[in-house]
Parts: sequence; C-alpha cells; structure tokens
Amino acid sequence: MKSCRSKEKEQGRTLLHWFLITMLMLLPLVMAINVRAQEEAVGVDVTAADRVAATYGVSNLAYHIFPSKTQAGRTALAAHNLGTAGTSPTKAGAVAATIPPVPSPGFYGEDLVYFGGHVLKTTTSNAVYVNMSSCGTVAQCWGNPEGFLSDLSNSNFIHLTDQYLGTTAHNRYPVGKSVQATIPLFVSNVVSQADIFSVVHAAAKANGTGYGHIYHVFLPKGEDTCIDLTSICYSPDNPPSFFFCAYHGSLDFNDIGHVLISVEPYQNVAGCDVAPPSPNGMLADSTNSVLSHEQVESITDPDPFGPGDPRSGWVSFKGFFAAGAEIGDLCISLTNGAPNFQTLDPKVKLNGKTYQLQGEYSNHYHACAFAP
Repeated sequence: MKSCRSKEKEQGRTLLHWFLITMLMLLPLVMAINVRAQEEAVGVDVTAADRVAATYGVSNLAYHIFPSKTQAGRTALAAHNLGTAGTSPTKAGAVAATIPPVPSPGFYGEDLVYFGGHVLKTTTSNAVYVNMSSCGTVAQCWGNPEGFLSDLSNSNFIHLTDQYLGTTAHNRYPVGKSVQATIPLFVSNVVSQADIFSVVHAAAKANGTGYGHIYHVFLPKGEDTCIDLTSICYSPDNPPSFFFCAYHGSLDFNDIGHVLISVEPYQNVAGCDVAPPSPNGMLADSTNSVLSHEQVESITDPDPFGPGDPRSGWVSFKGFFAAGAEIGDLCISLTNGAPNFQTLDPKVKLNGKTYQLQGEYSNHYHACAFAP
C-alpha cells in the first residue's frame, strides 16, 4: 500500500498538472484582454473651451488639398497649380539614360525642392473618429486605418522618404491612441472647420501637440465639410462644390500650440474611391489610398505654406504644372496637359500585406516610385 505521503505527492502533482493546463487555456484570453485594453480608444468631450479655441485661437493655418476626381477638383487643381509635371519623350529619354528604371506607372517630372521648414523624421499617428455611432464600428465606417498606418510604417515603401529626411530608421511612424469624438449637427450635414478644429484641440490636449503627433480626422458617410468661408468642399451630394477628397496641414492654438492634422471625409464615393477590384474591399482601400497620400505629404511638408515660404518643407517649385505640388500630387497623371485621375493605382505590398495605392515622387529616380 502506498503511504499517505506518496498519495499527497501524487495529488500535488495532479493539481499542478491541471493548474498548468488551466493557465495555458486561459493565456490566450488574458492576452486578448491585454491587447483590447491597449487598443482602447480615448473618448474626448468637446467642451466650450475647445470650441472657443477653434473659433478664435487659431493662427498660422496652412493646408493643402487633395483634389477630387470631379470637374470641380480639376478646376481647383488648375487654379492652384497643384499638379504633375508633364512627360515629354525628349525629356524622359534624356533622363532615363542616367538613372535606373522605376516601376510602372512612372514618369519624369519636376523634382521637389526643400525650402527649409520642418520635416518629420519620426512622429506618432493618432486616428480621430468623428460621429462613429452613425455607422457602427471603425471597420464598418472606414475599414482599418490604424492597421494600414502600422503596415505603412513597417514597409519598404515608407523608406522612399529617406532621401528627403536624412534618416533610414525603421518603424519611425508608430500608431498612437485613437480618439472618438461626437460633433452635434443641428442644421445640416456640413461639418465646419471650426467643428473639426475643436475636436482636434480636445484630442491634442489629451495626447500631445507639436511635431510628435499627426491627428488624422475621419468623417463618416453622409457628412460634408468645406474650407470655411468658401465653396471649396468635400460634397459628393453637391458636385459643383466637390473640390477635394482630403487635406492636410498645420495650425497653432493660442493655448496648446502647434498641431498637425489631416482631414479624411468618407472616401468610398465616386470622385475619391479606388478602382475595383481592390484587395481589401472598396471601403478600406479607398480610405487607405487617400490616407497614404496625406500621411506621406505630412511627413515631407508638415507646414504647407507653399513654394518659396521658409516654413515649407519639400515642394515642387519649377514647371508650369508642378509649381506648388507635394510628393503625392506629382503622382497624379496628366493627359494632354489636363489632370487625368483615371490612372489605376497598382497593388503594393506593405509589411507583407497587399494594398492598392498611388506611388510617391522620388527625386532619386525623377519619377513616381514605390521603394527607395
């Protein structure tokens, strides 16, 4: 017969065995809870002080639009000279002999010029989701902007900007805490810039200001927005004023200082969407394509005051079509001297995942490219 001590040892081993099995079964649940806690968004209450700051405390506002694929967008592009350099056979042939080939679509344009302003060797991207309750979840409203920004930061594609920044560091644009905010719409479906800036003010107070953050503001389907006191709008429901898909820029609040922003209304509409079929669905890839454009332009020209201004970063200066264009604008093609928005964006691998994006302009290749 076994002794009492032996039985106690066996019981102890049995209990330890089941304890370890239980812990292994619970570990994925514990990890999932931790991940969910890390991904939890910050809810911000937009106060009267935020609205006052947005209305009266903004100075040195600079913004740069991404024109829509509409007649109004073409007019805006021509009026602001924000386009691409044309390709002539003579010029392309002369340059091609001295530089390596680039992936299609590629063309030889006007290089970017540095004017002495800030560039972002590193920064944190903060997604700001506005009125999400109107459409459900982030995935239902916009796709997966934060997942895309993380893949972009960890991709070879982002290193195309190395030549403008003087750094080759990896994962230099991490994704920070997202923000959820609500803007009451009392009269119409138009969100004013003052509304947007009040949300940004509240978000920046919570997460940080200066060049260490970019606040990407996402509006849900059905909400328009305009550059205040103008008819230059994102307005799919009103084509004559539908000038832009998104914009990025910077502004100074009197109390909290300098803040970088981009504004991305709902992109899965005719005039802003990508061409089907898209690898992640039209909603996600239309959001990602425009977000990529604004993120990279914010990195290379965070204070877009235009060519010649010493606060500006990398902007095209010479050329009839290219003057004032940023790194992403130079990769909107031209046909017969007019903007052509029908060029299909190719499929690109970012951090092992396929996306549908436009290229970015490389001074190294004198063309649009997808790698350094």
